[in-house]
Amino acid sequence: MAAVTAIAPRAREGTEFAARPVLLNNPHGWNNVTRFATLSLAKLAVLERRVERGSASALGRALSKVESRHLREGFMSLYQNSSLDTFVAARNHAEDMLQRLHSLVDTFDLEVDHLVEDIVQSTLKEEATSGARLA
Repeated sequence: MAAVTAIAPRAREGTEFAARPVLLNNPHGWNNVTRFATLSLAKLAVLERRVERGSASALGRALSKVESRHLREGFMSLYQNSSLDTFVAARNHAEDMLQRLHSLVDTFDLEVDHLVEDIVQSTLKEEATSGARLA
């Protein structure tokens, strides 16, 4: 029976190791090949799981960073909008504006009262002089 051979992969290029044939005509040869294939596939599976876990954990970290940033921005917005100092300042400003408005209205009333009084007096004088002429 002819010997079935396979070429073993080279460990490194340019080293003194030459390609050695793996004899597959005995049970130890097939056991070695199957053991090598099994170990290779097991290492590949471990690497795949590690990459998946790494990707999932990286995605989880990124999502938690985004969530914490949104939470921080929300709290900052709430703090700025609900600050007691801001409320007190806005209330004081509104009260000042109301006082100015009241003073403007009062000043306008006083100025208009004098003008109305002057107009009424001049009208009464005109009527008195025109009534004296007619009589």
